[in-house]
Amino acid sequence: MKNIYKALCFVVLATTLVACPKDDGSSFVIRDRQEVYNENIAEIEDYLKTNFLTVDSEMNAIVTEIADGGTETSIWDQTIYPLQSFTVKNDTRTSVLIDGRIDDDVDYKIYYIVLNEGGGVTPATVDSTFTAYRGWNLSNTTFDQNIQGVWSSFPESNVSFISGYRQILSKIKTEASAPVDNGDGTFNRVDFGNVIVFIPSGLAYFNNSRENIVQYGPICFQIKLYSRKERDHDGDKILTKYEDINNDGDYFNDDSDGDELPDFFDVDDDADGILTKNEINLDASNNPILPHPDCDLDGIPDYLDPDAC
Repeated sequence: MKNIYKALCFVVLATTLVACPKDDGSSFVIRDRQEVYNENIAEIEDYLKTNFLTVDSEMNAIVTEIADGGTETSIWDQTIYPLQSFTVKNDTRTSVLIDGRIDDDVDYKIYYIVLNEGGGVTPATVDSTFTAYRGWNLSNTTFDQNIQGVWSSFPESNVSFISGYRQILSKIKTEASAPVDNGDGTFNRVDFGNVIVFIPSGLAYFNNSRENIVQYGPICFQIKLYSRKERDHDGDKILTKYEDINNDGDYFNDDSDGDELPDFFDVDDDADGILTKNEINLDASNNPILPHPDCDLDGIPDYLDPDAC
């Protein structure tokens, strides 16, 4: 039986448990996402204009409010680390089925600052990543941090970060080379991606609250991207990054057999009764040999062609 049960049971988790409203019998109305975003982006822009940034010798960011009469240059106006932005959709999902994306059509503007691009590679959205981070609210109070680093994945993971955290990783790269073990439990890391991001609540915890994060409150993160691992979610011997058949960057809308399960979560991509891993050629190390077999020479690899000979 296909692993569709994974899709039905899949729920995206945050780095730690979020506080959800208790069911006390009273009505609970979730606010309109566009309305909240409009408020959030104004709050974030005000924050950027009324706070200044310093960076220590370890490339750790410190953000401080500008006092009345202060002469510090705001984050908005400083040019040492240029403030940038890009627009994204909320990629949070309730399941891995092709129609499992959360119902949210808001176009979210994300402001960010790259402290260091990194010398390695930019992870795909479906890669596992190893990152260290600190998160704080717009009052500059830290709500969470992990300075050692933690592995996270999306989708289907016990540790999966909020949408704004995951999507900013597209702007930086992993470290340039493997870390050097110092022998005392610490590592010397060189030329890793290092970014500060200012996240509207719709890409964070939205109507949930937790310690030092108010309901519908924007948050900030500094993220250090150390490394990544490529994944094969369905174990079909084809890396997930190669299962974006239409090459649009969305791995969830590639469903070759129309069963509502995306190819990267489908062990039989063309539903011909033959497992995908048995319709490709592998070398001695179990890596696919390209090009993939196409027995009827119709330009469609056998593992995607239910009518293959």
